[in-house]
Amino acid sequence: MKKLAFIALFPLILMSGEFEYKGNFGFETGYFHHDLDAKRDNSKALFLETELRYESGESEVVAKLKGVWDANDDNRRYVDFNDFYYRYNFENSDILIGRNTLFWGALEFYNFADVFNTKDFLDDPFDYDSKLGSWNVAYTYYLENSEVSLIAKLHEEDQKMQDAKSIYNFLPLPYNDNLKSKKRPSIFLKYSGSGDEVQIDYSLIYLNGFDENRYLSVENGFLRQNAYIVNKFIGFATLVLGDTIYKTELSYALSDDKKVSDYGQIGVGLEHTLYSLLDKKDLGLLVEYYRYESDTKTKNLFVNDLMLGFRLSMNDLSSSEILGGLDIDLDNKEKIFFIKYDTRLFDKYKLALSYQHLSPKSDSVFEKLQSLKLEFGYYF
Repeated sequence: MKKLAFIALFPLILMSGEFEYKGNFGFETGYFHHDLDAKRDNSKALFLETELRYESGESEVVAKLKGVWDANDDNRRYVDFNDFYYRYNFENSDILIGRNTLFWGALEFYNFADVFNTKDFLDDPFDYDSKLGSWNVAYTYYLENSEVSLIAKLHEEDQKMQDAKSIYNFLPLPYNDNLKSKKRPSIFLKYSGSGDEVQIDYSLIYLNGFDENRYLSVENGFLRQNAYIVNKFIGFATLVLGDTIYKTELSYALSDDKKVSDYGQIGVGLEHTLYSLLDKKDLGLLVEYYRYESDTKTKNLFVNDLMLGFRLSMNDLSSSEILGGLDIDLDNKEKIFFIKYDTRLFDKYKLALSYQHLSPKSDSVFEKLQSLKLEFGYYF
């Protein structure tokens, strides 16, 4: 009877709250210049992203849907709720249950402190903001200028890969996306705060559970990912002094896995903005340095890298922006150059153009690559 009564009253409960929705759909296309016979030189895909938010009293439900239909790649034809969670707000705290994505870190181009979610390899592997939602339970308590969060991530997500003909599939063997060792929960304890008199924001994180880094093993002619347990200590901060933002990220991981060494990472950077240039445009100049230290058992990207970049904000009604950068591996002189232009047309349409050039060393897992991409979408 109680269940029937709830079902009967459910429409009235929904009517008592507020719905908000937004999203965008469109298409993306790209051309790739390379010397690999087995790889495609173009891509074409339709995409859809929607967000539905419902609030009633202290309760909130959020659902974010992502859909992709690729004309060439069957692996990139899917619909998924990357975020789908319920949050209840208490007087000084809240609790969240479900699947969501979090963005941690201070640096602009690469955030090794962003350890909560797993990278989405069905997307551009150089787009570090493209991630898979994680199922978790999180409790956050809010103080005057700080907050404390305890998060239990329930399991690790399988990382699916684009098909073998994709230029973004760098693997030398067929891939089995069934991740080994993923069932144990991972526990995060996070403290974030900000200054009163000094404009500083900082976070400290302790992780006991699976690292976001994984290693590959060969089984029956297939490559499989292996997840491993770490105790990881992470910190990141931004400090604003005048027209300059100073940024840093630090982490150190302790592992008992025999195939994985302990390792440390450090990143430092700054962004200095020159305001009201070239008819009221703002030019931000960015410099970032990344360092990775371990023994020979573990390898990673951004081992000893310098990133130089810029951000040109047009300050127009279309929110137009140009972001560009050059990453230089100081050990082997590998270089990645990219530039991207974003704008809005008639307030409802988005246009993005991007160019990328990768110059790897001779024995790199990457190949020489140039890409030109166009994205066009409608916002509602």
